[in-house]
Amino acid sequence: MNPRTEFPWLSGVAQRWYRRRTFGASSALGLGDLVASKRVAQASVSVVLPALNEADTIGGICAAIERDLLGTFVDELIVIDCASDDGTAAVAAANGASVYDVAEVLPERPVVAGKGEALWRSLSIVSGDLVVWLDSDIRNFSTAFVERLVAPLLADPTIAYVKGSYRRPLARGDELIPDEGGRVTELLARPLLAAFFPELGGFVQPLAGEYAGRVEVLRRVPFFSGYSVEAGLLIDLLEEVGLDALAQADLGERVHRNRPLADLAPTAYAIGRTILQRAAERGRLGNAPDLTSAPFLRPTPDGMESHDVREIERPPMATFLSDELGGEAAS
Repeated sequence: MNPRTEFPWLSGVAQRWYRRRTFGASSALGLGDLVASKRVAQASVSVVLPALNEADTIGGICAAIERDLLGTFVDELIVIDCASDDGTAAVAAANGASVYDVAEVLPERPVVAGKGEALWRSLSIVSGDLVVWLDSDIRNFSTAFVERLVAPLLADPTIAYVKGSYRRPLARGDELIPDEGGRVTELLARPLLAAFFPELGGFVQPLAGEYAGRVEVLRRVPFFSGYSVEAGLLIDLLEEVGLDALAQADLGERVHRNRPLADLAPTAYAIGRTILQRAAERGRLGNAPDLTSAPFLRPTPDGMESHDVREIERPPMATFLSDELGGEAAS
């Protein structure tokens, strides 16, 4: 990257982090080498899928993991079923997963709705040193998702958490529109993080549902119960372990079930509220005057590219005309 794009602000930290902590698909190890690395690290791996009415896709995901990874690279495959009524639990069990009803995990604690609730509860039952969380609606799942998320954790003991990075087409019926997915990510999450947590600006998919981490670290941070669990985890882990302990891995392209725009409104509201809440708690809202110097970073095929999105603030027209007339009168 051109040194001239290194900014004397935290976005420069994000750019340097991106180059150091982004693991590309081209450098991914083969499964045999990963199994050997896992053996050397003496680490066990749990894969967990939270699920709510995902019978159409969860069977294929579980079957692939059971066939290609379970017993060698993956030590346990768990599905946390969130009261599905479409047979999700039965499909997952038939394809090699150990299935738990969310209400049966920590039964003394009343269940609240949300994906984050399932993830949080899963930390009480996983036996692995490393956990991989995957969304259950992936239509083009590959076991390489699991392998690439775990690989950085095996290669570098200082890395505690790895987010998936990928291209997201928008599914419209049977048509896939390239790079049009991730509307909440691009229109809300990344701009807000760039403003208040600019050191996280290098994350291509901060809301990705595919990520892996060290269980002992993840048990030390809080979990939001719903839509904002990913944003909350990223911010809280930044404080808990520091930016250099976070990484991202290229998973290629991810295709999933896209929701209608109206359904995304509560998602966006919850995520925006969480980012602002964390910014307020960490004293970052008071730094708003510094935001005028912050560029916005966007991912490109070659890395991160800066965009200057500052706007000129024009005065009220009445004030402008009054000043102009006053100036002419004065002259």
